[in-house]
Amino acid sequence: MPVKKKSNKESAHVPQTRDASSVERLYLELRERAMRYDFRPGARINEQALGREFGVSRPPLREALNRLVAEGFLDFVMNKGFFRKAISVEELYNLYQVRIALERRALFLAVQNATDAEIESLRAYWDGVMAHASGMSIGDLLLADEEFHRRLTAMSHNKELSQFLEQVTRRIHVARHIDLEQSDWNARAFNAHAQLLDLLQARKLEPALLALSEHIDLSLKRAVQITKEMVAKFFLQDQTWSSGQAAAESSGPNGTAKAR
Repeated sequence: MPVKKKSNKESAHVPQTRDASSVERLYLELRERAMRYDFRPGARINEQALGREFGVSRPPLREALNRLVAEGFLDFVMNKGFFRKAISVEELYNLYQVRIALERRALFLAVQNATDAEIESLRAYWDGVMAHASGMSIGDLLLADEEFHRRLTAMSHNKELSQFLEQVTRRIHVARHIDLEQSDWNARAFNAHAQLLDLLQARKLEPALLALSEHIDLSLKRAVQITKEMVAKFFLQDQTWSSGQAAAESSGPNGTAKAR
C-alpha cells in the first residue's frame, strides 16, 4: 500500500522547537546589564528596543525577562510591563542576612564533607589570586572573591544551597563592587580567606563559623551606606539629565534661548 503523503496543511502544524541556547544567551546578557544597573532603578524596560537590538521576537525576550523577575532583578506590572527593581536599603540588608545564613550552613556542611584535596585546591586558587592581586582591577578582584565563596560553598556538596547563594551573589554584585573600592577593607577581607581555610582544614567548626560571620559582617555593616551611595549616584545622574534636557528645550536650534 503506498504511503500517504502529508499535506502542506498538516506539515504547517508541526510545532517549532524554540532555540533554548539563544534564549539562554539573551537571558545572560540581560542579567549582566541588570547586575550593572544599565537598566536604571525603577525604569521601564523597553521591550521593542531590546527586540530590535537582539533581533528576537517577543516570546523569547519575555521568557528571559520573566527569569529576571523570578531572580529578583526586575518587577512586572500588569498592563505596564517590566521594570528594573528600585534600589532598597532594606532589601540589600536582607540579602546580606540571607548570604550569612546560607554561607554559614555551607561551611557547617563543608567541615563534615569537604576532602583535604578540595580544601588544598581552594587554597591554591586563592594563593594564585593573591599573587597577582596588585595588578588586578576592582572588577577582577570582586569576581575572584565571588569565586572563592562559590567554591567554598560547593564543598558543602549541596547543589541546591549553592544555587540559592548564587542568586544572592548576583543581586548584591554592584554593592560589593563599591565595597571593594575601599582599600583598607580589601586587605582585611582577603586575609580572612586564608584564616578561614586554616580553620576549615583543622575541622574547627565554631571558630570557622565565627570567622566567616565576621568576614561577611564587614560588608553587612556597610550595606546601608553602600545603598545610599548608589541612590545618590543615580539621583545625581537623573538631575544632570533633567537639567540638560531642560536647557535643550529652552534653547533654539542655534543654542539661543527661546522666547517666553
